[in-house]
Amino acid sequence: MQTPQLETERLILRPLALSDAPAIQRHFDNWNIIRHLAVVVPWPYPADGAETFVRSQLERISAGEEINH
Repeated sequence: MQTPQLETERLILRPLALSDAPAIQRHFDNWNIIRHLAVVVPWPYPADGAETFVRSQLERISAGEEINH
């Protein structure tokens, strides 16, 4: 089943894409942003952390599995 894109006036929710990794990496390398997620996000955040995470989630999606956080 294809995940739909949902749009409102202020928000667009769309399926995860590998092209999202640089933005995730930029934000997850900031302790003030992820400090409340520290239980599930390693610190310091690895240089390839976002790409590794996105690739693993895309593999799970392709396999029809549930994705993580």
